[in-house]
Amino acid sequence: MDMQNQCGNLNLNVHTGEKNHKCDVCSKTFARRYHLTRHYRIHTGEKNFKCDICSKTFARKSCLVVHLKIHTGEKNFECDVCSKGFAEKCHLTSHMKSHSKEKNIECTVCYKKFARKSNLESHLKVHTGESVFKSSAKDFKCDVCSKTFATNYQLLKHYKGHTGIKNFKCDVCSKTFAQKSNLAKHVKIHTGEKDFKCNICYKTFMRKYHLKVHYKVHTEEKDYKCDVCSKTFATSSILTRHYKTHTGEKNFKCDVCSKTFAVSYTLSRHYRLHTGEKTLKCDVCSKEFATNCNLVAHLKVHTGEKRFACNVCSKAFAENYTLKKHYKIHQ
Repeated sequence: MDMQNQCGNLNLNVHTGEKNHKCDVCSKTFARRYHLTRHYRIHTGEKNFKCDICSKTFARKSCLVVHLKIHTGEKNFECDVCSKGFAEKCHLTSHMKSHSKEKNIECTVCYKKFARKSNLESHLKVHTGESVFKSSAKDFKCDVCSKTFATNYQLLKHYKGHTGIKNFKCDVCSKTFAQKSNLAKHVKIHTGEKDFKCNICYKTFMRKYHLKVHYKVHTEEKDYKCDVCSKTFATSSILTRHYKTHTGEKNFKCDVCSKTFAVSYTLSRHYRLHTGEKTLKCDVCSKEFATNCNLVAHLKVHTGEKRFACNVCSKAFAENYTLKKHYKIHQ
């Protein structure tokens, strides 16, 4: 058969739907031999296309081309409604459902409908009783630092941190970020916006993760233990800060009074003593405070809550430090 007839037959297969090329492994059929050859790579694990930036490999050149947009930040597909940009058309199509309110994915338990499969998966936890904070299996591993992620999307976002490319700039302080979502979180530092509230003590947080960590204060869950003094902590970051009490390390210095601190957060809070800034307001009496701990302590004036009781005379106090002062009476 000459080349012209071969090309003619290939084109006809596209229109007729005829698929004469069959995979010996999974029996899937294809209209063209090239597509079958490419498909075999799924079974062999062969990945001949490598990213020059992060060294990740791909089975198809088209997948590599898509991946490169993570490093360049290229987003050619824009939403006509909200102007949000996407690297791939399929991502834009999925996003458009949030505007059209099209909900074709139905919960088999309560028949509630959702626009995206991921939303349905989150909803199903209501029926299973699974915690919304519970971590799922993390099957996607970074080839650079070995950190693992629950989804490929999270892994792809993570890769940007290794490239050093930071295209998103804060208009207030000019700090740059690799991801737009990180910039959005950062901006809340300037605005003071805190959208995540504890339903027990009403303390608010900028990030959902910080709220998750905070809940351990109420559950008294402390899984991280100090090797030096055996004291336990709710998170690894708090344990890391604690270690500095043993080493005496204080790398954060106040430009005004030269006082040094072990962590940057404590320094930031200290600066308010010099500026007189009080960004936290009581919802009951509108009194303002420089730190959240002072606000929380103040709220107990309104609630009458007294959790700290003297084991000698049973007198109760709103704050632990007040109880400690009280103990001196019995000494």
